[in-house]
Amino acid sequence: MDIASLHVLLVNAAETDRKMPMAMRKQKLASWPDYPSDWHGYGWTQKGETILKPTSQEISNYDKAMSIVARADETDRQIIWAVAVSAAYRRRGAQWSKLSRILGLNDPRVVKQRYKDALMNLYYGL
Repeated sequence: MDIASLHVLLVNAAETDRKMPMAMRKQKLASWPDYPSDWHGYGWTQKGETILKPTSQEISNYDKAMSIVARADETDRQIIWAVAVSAAYRRRGAQWSKLSRILGLNDPRVVKQRYKDALMNLYYGL
């Protein structure tokens, strides 16, 4: 496993995390059923919402990625998981400028460099 495949494993784990069911079920707050707010929502032209479910291989890879990330220290874990979640389901990769604002850093290049350093530390820690 090289550093590029480690990055791909982490991004796939973030995608699997989005596919997993919520930890807590929504409770019914009212007796009125939910209804669509636009005229396309009644089924005349729109298909139903598709719910993605992770496969067993994706869940195994998710567990593997979580055990690898658990070896990193606190700041590296935050940066690694923030970048993985930001890059999930995006062709262009992570949103570096948004991550720099969230993490309180001035420059997106700093976040990218810290992510690369965290991946290097994690790779050599294996």
